Amino acid sequence: MSLPDAAVTRHPFSGPGHLDLSPPPPADRQDPYTQLDELMAVVEALCPRWPPRGTLPVSGKWLL
Repeated sequence: MSLPDAAVTRHPFSGPGHLDLSPPPPADRQDPYTQLDELMAVVEALCPRWPPRGTLPVSGKWLL
């Protein structure tokens, strides 16, 4: 039994009109460590020094 086109449009998860939920292929095949290194080079160029930061509290509680 075949579903009419209107039924497939209203119910995309059933019948022959299912959605392809597989993850897309990677955009490029470059080494991920090379990509990370390039990203970190950009971050260092935009912010060459760490921003000033206060001291940690001495309350004894380490909550996230």
